Amino acid sequence: MRVIIEDAHIAFGPTVVLDDFSCTVEPDTVTALVGPSGSGKSTLLSVIAGYEKLKHGHVWFEELDGSRHTPDSSQIVWVPQGSNALGARTALDNVMLGPLSTGLSLEAASDRALTALTDVGLAHKAEQAVRELSGGELQRVNFARGIAAGQRLILADEPSSSLDEANTLNVAALLADLANRATIIVATHDPVLVAAAETVIYLRSHHDN
Repeated sequence: MRVIIEDAHIAFGPTVVLDDFSCTVEPDTVTALVGPSGSGKSTLLSVIAGYEKLKHGHVWFEELDGSRHTPDSSQIVWVPQGSNALGARTALDNVMLGPLSTGLSLEAASDRALTALTDVGLAHKAEQAVRELSGGELQRVNFARGIAAGQRLILADEPSSSLDEANTLNVAALLADLANRATIIVATHDPVLVAAAETVIYLRSHHDN
């Protein structure tokens, strides 16, 4: 799925963050949004997800047949900074939330969740409570939840912010692997994740222009 942003204007009161910003994110690629704090990276992710609305400009999801529609949050998975996992539940339970939200049966959701955990290298941790996992493992659980739900757009907000170098390299490798099944957009300051992206979009706050 291609993501097209046209003439986006984002402001908070008198402070303009992005002005007439346009870009295209190609399908099945990893794209990094890069810029200083206040440049609008996280806000732009929220707009793409459909969580926030633009007052000016448009965001389109474009299908393979060329048809377009406005952002649909049911088609995306959001990977936040840190983790929003349920700490007392197992990794498998947490990942099952993704496919269960799409209406799959308990058995089918369990099968798909285990496959997703295998994809991110955590099958051996399936029955472990997530509060016992490392920061890098928690991030992989977040990604696995999206994979298991079959979402076509993964949005990750500073996914390496709390990770050491080894786990950041693991996340970078995971993103490259996932690009063959989803469009991935990452807001990041991390040079490792920037280097792993196929496309880098640089943002600057309006008053820096």
